[in-house]
Amino acid sequence: MAVAARPKTKKVVARAARNGPRPGKPVPDPEKAVLQPAKPVPKPAKAAPKPRKPVPKPAKAAPKPRKPVPKPRKSAPKPAYRPPPRRASKGGGKGWFGDAGGAGDLAQWYGPTRKLYLPSGLFDRSEVEPYLNGTLAGDYGYDPLGIGQSVAQVQKYREYEVLHGRWAMLGAAGMIIPEGLAANGADIRGAAWYETGAEMLTGSGKLDYFAVPWAVVANPLPLLFVIGIQVGLMGFAENYRRQGSGPPGYTVGGGKYEAQELENLDPIYPGGPFDQFGLASDPEIFQELKVKEIKNGRLAMIATLGFAVQAAVTGEGPYANWSKHVADPFGYNLLTVLGSEDRVPTL
Repeated sequence: MAVAARPKTKKVVARAARNGPRPGKPVPDPEKAVLQPAKPVPKPAKAAPKPRKPVPKPAKAAPKPRKPVPKPRKSAPKPAYRPPPRRASKGGGKGWFGDAGGAGDLAQWYGPTRKLYLPSGLFDRSEVEPYLNGTLAGDYGYDPLGIGQSVAQVQKYREYEVLHGRWAMLGAAGMIIPEGLAANGADIRGAAWYETGAEMLTGSGKLDYFAVPWAVVANPLPLLFVIGIQVGLMGFAENYRRQGSGPPGYTVGGGKYEAQELENLDPIYPGGPFDQFGLASDPEIFQELKVKEIKNGRLAMIATLGFAVQAAVTGEGPYANWSKHVADPFGYNLLTVLGSEDRVPTL
């Protein structure tokens, strides 16, 4: 294979002229030499760079747990009202009902072995209706109208009975005490309960409100104004009772109480600020007091009805009738009054 002669460059010609001709080779003419640019020697190709391994990023340090921001301390809530504990009576186990009904002896008032309205010889326990199970205070197994079959009715009528019994106890005392004071020398206008309203009303239709004989206080106020005040105050109290709430206030023996202490109270037996002397702080005594209250309330309701009948028949108040009966039991009683020609002919 023939190889083409490499053209002489200017540097090669000059070197040949300086060193002299080589034997066997012609001396090139420097003028005839064709100067051709030397071809650039290609640089060896660089090896492809090895792929770099990705440098792993340093793992982030786990964030330090943040300290919880302390909430502002709330002032300690006021402890719920607690009535003062009732002092235990000294001596034996005598309870609210005497020796026969000491504290803890609740089986005679509650449950299947409680007392019934008739003795066992006249009335068998198997005849008691199943819904009269002795869980309510004052349940003697007597419900001739069957109004206790519905739980909702029982709750409603029990509330009515307790509230009317409380009013009757206050009313019975208000019927007897003023008349008794007047009979023993106190200067009380209209001491008989059926005369009080007429005596307190003046000719101009005003009421001597707060007329206290020993203080000689007479504040004539319009009757309608007094009725409005009474109804308004009672309406507020009754509304709070029904809603189970009330405003803050103060009680003797219990001190100041907040509004939240009146929330969700029992509408019949609220306790709390309404039990200032802690009479119901003991659960067993509380159950006994409920029986005592309902029994006295029922008696008071019958008594007020009897006072009204007495006034209609005899024209006198309960204290006057009682005094005459005590002075002469056989000469002044129900039979002699009904058979007397001098009685008021109203019945």
